[in-house]
Formats: sequence, C-alpha cells, structure tokens
Amino acid sequence: MKNQKTYWMILVCVLPFLLAGLTQNIYYLRLFNLMVIYSFFALGLNILTGFTGITSFGHAGFFAVGAYGTALLSLKFGIPSLLAILLSSFMTALVGFAIGLPVIRISGIYLAMVTLGFAEFIKLTAINWEVVTGGPLGISNIPFLSIFGYSFKSEKSLFLFIYLLLLIGTFIFYRIIRSPYGQSLPAIKDDERAAQSVGIPCVKNKLVSFFISGFYSGFAGALYAHFDRFISPDIFSFDLSILVLCMVVVGGMGSILGSILGSIILVVLLEFLQPLGDYRLIVYGGLLMIMIMYFPQGLKGILASFILWPFRRRRGVNSGPRGSKLQT
Repeated sequence: MKNQKTYWMILVCVLPFLLAGLTQNIYYLRLFNLMVIYSFFALGLNILTGFTGITSFGHAGFFAVGAYGTALLSLKFGIPSLLAILLSSFMTALVGFAIGLPVIRISGIYLAMVTLGFAEFIKLTAINWEVVTGGPLGISNIPFLSIFGYSFKSEKSLFLFIYLLLLIGTFIFYRIIRSPYGQSLPAIKDDERAAQSVGIPCVKNKLVSFFISGFYSGFAGALYAHFDRFISPDIFSFDLSILVLCMVVVGGMGSILGSILGSIILVVLLEFLQPLGDYRLIVYGGLLMIMIMYFPQGLKGILASFILWPFRRRRGVNSGPRGSKLQT
C-alpha cells in the first residue's frame, strides 16, 4: 500500500507537467513554466521551514540574489546562461550560509524578522544601486536560457528543458533528505536540545539547511530572470515571500511532493486573484490560517487520504476482525 501511495502521489504531481508538453497555448505554457520555477523556490523554503523548522519571511531576498546574479553575469561578463545560473545559485547559497551564521542560535519570530530584514535590505539595494542593478527601472533584455549554443526561445522548449532540470533537482533533493543529514532534520525541528543531547550537530546542520535553501531559491530566481528576461525590485517584494510560504504550507510542510503540488495550486490561484491587487494578501493569510488549523499536512495529506481510502476499505474487509475464526 505504501508503494501504491507513492505512485499515485507522483502521478498527481507529474501529470500536469506531462500535459503541458502537449499543449500549444502560449498562456498555459507560461503558467507551467512558472509552476516549475516556483517548485524550485518552494523546495528551497521547505528544507528550511518544513524540514528544519526555521521560519523565513524573507526568501524573496534569495530569489532576488539569484535573479540579479545571473542577469549581471550574462549581460556584463558574457558568461553562458546555464553557467551563470549555476554560479549565481552557488553565490546565493553562500549568502544563505552567511545569513545563517549570526542568527543560527536564535529561533522563532526573532529569526523570522531577521530574514524579513534581509529581504528588505536586498530590495533597497536593488533600488538604490542604480549603476549595477538599474535601480527602479530594473534590468531588461536578459539573454534566453541556452545550452551548447541552442537558445530556448519558445515557451514549450523552455518548459521541456527546465522540467528536466526539476526532475534532476527533485532527485538530488530526495537523496539529501534520505542522507544522515536529512534524517536528522526532524529531530532538530521537534526538539533541538534533545537532538543535540544525542550527538546531532544542530548548528552545523542548520547552516547546511541555509546553504541548500539559498541554492534552490537562487536557482529559481535565476531561472525566472531568463524566463521573463526582465527583473526589477518590485518583483521581489514581501508578497513573493508570503506566496512561497503559502506554497509550502498549502502543499505540505516537510514534503517534497507537497512543494510541487503547492506550487501548482498557488500559480493557478494567483491568476484568479490578479484582479484583487494587493488585497490578495488577505486571501493568502486566510488560506494559511485554514491549512495550519484544519489541514496541517497540507493538500498532499488530503490527497493521500482520498487516494488510500479505497485500499484501506479493501484491506479492512479482507482482513476481518483480528482473532475471529470461521464457524462451521
């Protein structure tokens, strides 16, 4: 039954992306490209918040570092886009590690406020450092994503390539979570003192979480820069940090598939909420409250319950009451 659950959950999260490869509608393809990009972003936040238990309200800052990093490397230094994405992602990972160093021993709302301050610092830097970032006008004409001289100029070709990257990135993420480091994260999240008492290096592992979170978030930001080919400071606002937090909570905290599922749902919801403007934050807040209070396992848990329900009924009928005997 566990294998059946895994297969169904993989199918539910992968099927929309497979269907995207069959459509020719540019609008739908852009939405699916956003789903892939935000899936990387949600994975980056999930390893910090969902797996390690560190709340972050400033992941838009990591997204911005990755986006501006690849834009500058591609435009000003002529570095190939794929290499620029990897370099900017690694740079963002180092920024995440640097942010983690001074705040690793604080927790709760204080640490969340530090991350929020970091995001605002990055945004204000992007606005005022006009010589480098272009200021409020941003950076335009960012090169298309390319590899070995082939540029992914169409939405469909870009989707097929970044979807392949998502499969690779998800597999690597899964191996990280299954490693001894990843297996120690639930203990750190539940009770850091108890985890430290049994020999788990909590400080070191939390710093590694900041590093990995920065890499995946920066990777998402870099992909977005080459996808939209334009970035400006107003993109990386507090709204973006709340959006990715909603993706993690709605999809399922501490779940790889939940990150992808939350990205799919929130990208669709985001399109419906565009007419509301800034008032959509009210919807995000209400959605977060409902999921945390009534569905703490997220949509992944709800979906798993519906999928496993027929198997549970069948198992209950076939097994019968324990200890019963056939009467003759």
